[in-house]
Amino acid sequence: MNTPMLNTYCRRCHAAIISTAQTCPLCGLTRPNPKSLTDTEKYYLANPPNIPARFEKMVSFVSSVKSFVGQITGLYSVYLRSSKDSDKHQNALWGIAVSIVFFTISSLSHVPAFMHIGIMFLIFSLFYLVYDFNLFFKSAYATYVINSLQIQGGTSPYSVHFKIETVIQNTLKSLQSLLYAFYDKPWEELAKDTDIVEAGNSFILATQAITAKLKKYANLSLETITLLWRNNVYAITSLSNLSNDEKITHLNLKIIEARAVVLRYLWLRQLDLAYEFLEAHLKGESGRTTDEDRSYVIEGMQLGLMGPLTEPYNGNLESVPFELPFVMRYYWHQQLKPTAFPADEIKAQYPETSDLFESIEQVQNLIKKIEEQKVMEIAENAVKNDFKTETEITSEANQIKRFQLYSDYLDIPKFKPNDEELLKLVDRLNAQLKL
Repeated sequence: MNTPMLNTYCRRCHAAIISTAQTCPLCGLTRPNPKSLTDTEKYYLANPPNIPARFEKMVSFVSSVKSFVGQITGLYSVYLRSSKDSDKHQNALWGIAVSIVFFTISSLSHVPAFMHIGIMFLIFSLFYLVYDFNLFFKSAYATYVINSLQIQGGTSPYSVHFKIETVIQNTLKSLQSLLYAFYDKPWEELAKDTDIVEAGNSFILATQAITAKLKKYANLSLETITLLWRNNVYAITSLSNLSNDEKITHLNLKIIEARAVVLRYLWLRQLDLAYEFLEAHLKGESGRTTDEDRSYVIEGMQLGLMGPLTEPYNGNLESVPFELPFVMRYYWHQQLKPTAFPADEIKAQYPETSDLFESIEQVQNLIKKIEEQKVMEIAENAVKNDFKTETEITSEANQIKRFQLYSDYLDIPKFKPNDEELLKLVDRLNAQLKL
């Protein structure tokens, strides 16, 4: 059964969503449909205001879930009490008090000069108060609107992904530190006075614990990234503002990205063997000195201080759906060879990767069909240019079938699961993260 693709997209992560969605099922953003925003909200999104420094503390108290009008008094109080730059504002208030004093003196002494002085104080004070309060109100309101547009509707696949990546990054650094601490010890000297196999057992146990944690999170990461990757592909495929050439380019890049994810997964799983190198060194079976082993093991496992772990990682939604952020992304892209990717060998050793490889194959078939459609459109345009009458155009153009629905080539329920399935998956992943 042919299934038309969604054509409404989340304003933050660009996931394809239903037009009435109140929360994005992928990133959790509330009111994700940009068409549902007011003109004022669209303006503030497109032109985020520069908040004057004197209001910075005040705007941190702005709540997006409370009535804005009800917050004005409290925010004004915070501003007057917290900023040195509010001195002018306070002085203007004092200026009004002084003007009242002069008005009183003038009325009692019948001296017009005091009245003129009071009027001057009042005019300058009110002018500054109106000017400053206008900036205060604009800063507070802009913050309120922007905060309201950034409300999260709960845990989402992307938030789970970012958590996993942070844990992987920190755990890899812990393993790196542990290995350096191990090879910093003068084991050859220590062997003269102690049983270094027993002395180094704590390093073995710690390495096994860290790599066991990495194995767990590698599996969670593979599952989460596969889900997000499919949704990215779906979004790219359904975007109406992308030409066929652009879709082909982006989909080919997504295939490269998926292969880089698989390579990283294999590496994370193979770190399980790290403790064996330590054992071999302690037992004198490595055939290398401590310094030689340091370089062989640490650098060989891509855990050196100047290695790919130094690559910056930012877990955000700036580049999705075209790129998924993950730790050591660029390094693993660089490791992909132009020769054929050994998918069958990888699936045989790690069956859990089969799901992602199946989706990669579907995307490859989809690219071929889009390329065919591109040729068809060129031919159709040629027909329209050659034949001038509507009848001739119709008779010839009808022979060229349009490729409009992608459901013949993509497993749509997998690439775009419904919100209920996503919610169940996120709950399960979160439960596994807490174990």
